[in-house]
This record gives sequence, structure tokens and C-alpha cells, in this order.
Amino acid sequence: MTEPAGSSLRKDFRVFRDPGFLVTLFLIGFLMAIGAYVLVHASNEYGIPVQDYWR
Repeated sequence: MTEPAGSSLRKDFRVFRDPGFLVTLFLIGFLMAIGAYVLVHASNEYGIPVQDYWR
């Protein structure tokens, strides 16, 4: 007998468990965090300081 067909949604979301996707997601998040830090630091040094608004 044939097995019941698996959920196509499960097959579609399998890509999110792929190691390449997770590494790429981590790298993008890491680069975004560095960019945000650089922008906030530069703003505090040379522009309008934002650290006063985060208290």
C-alpha cells in the first residue's frame, strides 16, 4: 500500500532547518547588529545623541 501523502507545508518549511539558511540568517543578523551599533555610536559622537532617549 502507499503511504499517506505528507503535508506539502511541512516540505515547504523544511528549508528553514537547513544549516546554510541558519548560518546565513545568523550572519545577516550579526551584520545588522554591527551596523546598528556603528550608527548609534556615530550619532552619539558626531550628531544628536540618542542614548538620552533610551533611559
